[in-house]
Amino acid sequence: MKKNYENLPYEFLLLINDKPIVGRNFSIRGFNSDSLRSLELKEVIDDAVNIIKRQFKSKTSDYLFKYYNPYFAYSDVVVDTEPHKVDIYANEDIFTFQIKVKGNVVIQKIFSGNHYPPKVRYDVDIRKNIPDIIATIQNGLVQKNYTKELCGYAL
Repeated sequence: MKKNYENLPYEFLLLINDKPIVGRNFSIRGFNSDSLRSLELKEVIDDAVNIIKRQFKSKTSDYLFKYYNPYFAYSDVVVDTEPHKVDIYANEDIFTFQIKVKGNVVIQKIFSGNHYPPKVRYDVDIRKNIPDIIATIQNGLVQKNYTKELCGYAL
């Protein structure tokens, strides 16, 4: 089914292993098309992804404190002298955050989800952060001046 992008042409999409988790269409008043070829676009997506990562970090802390037992005598546990080598990236979960304009991906950022416990990364709930993410994207794409050149190269 083809989407109609006339009213809400801008979209962000969060995927895990190329499967959509959450996405929202929204409008931007005063959109500056120069923003699509600027250094500030990278800063916008970094800020939006950091909002998501902060929430993951917060949920990870809550999760770890929930299952921490302060009454367990850790000194009585027999510790193996042989370290166990576990590759946490064997079945890596890849998160992809995309910003789209009229259905076309203009920028995306990929980050690993294996830094967070499976319970946290598979139970993603960023509904309360959606207004902040949209506001970050909107504020980044309506500026008047953009950096269009970096180290002598056009972006």
